[in-house]
Amino acid sequence: MSTPVPAPAASRDQAPERAPLSAAKERTGSGSVPVVGIVLSLCLLALSAVLVRDALVLLGVLGGTPWLQTAVGAVSGTVPATWMVPAGVALGLFGLWLLTRAFARRRRTEVRLRSRTAVTTTPRDLARLSSAVARDVDGVLGASTAATRRAITVTISTTGAGSVREAVEQQVADRLAPLERSPSVRVKVEEGRR
Repeated sequence: MSTPVPAPAASRDQAPERAPLSAAKERTGSGSVPVVGIVLSLCLLALSAVLVRDALVLLGVLGGTPWLQTAVGAVSGTVPATWMVPAGVALGLFGLWLLTRAFARRRRTEVRLRSRTAVTTTPRDLARLSSAVARDVDGVLGASTAATRRAITVTISTTGAGSVREAVEQQVADRLAPLERSPSVRVKVEEGRR
């Protein structure tokens, strides 16, 4: 009977290949939910303050009349008027607008790079990178950049030598090539002092 030959052990240099990580979802901004939440919480705080004040008045700790009782007494004798219908419709539409804003699609705040995993950067970092690339071009004295996810505007001051604008535009576009969706690059030139 022959004995089985053990399989050779894998060397430390030959690590088994692992499947790449799946890409994560892009991060988005918080949208309007915090604003709506803050407004609703302030309304609830105001209502609770009125209720506490009225409770203290009814217990005899504070003097005066309860505000809720006064408010109910003021509206109890009102009769329907024509202005109430458009006011009610306007308030209903405002409430629907607030509801749609709370659950609206959130704005993307980052720019994705071409990769198997989710590697992202911000427009602020793209602006810094573009300014640094522009300053490295011959003839550029200084550079500043404004960037969004879709467009980059580089403002440079030059010595006035040659076609610096085209060189900067090409260098910045080449540096931003790894982005999944390359933004449009625009260069503004200001003549600098020699």
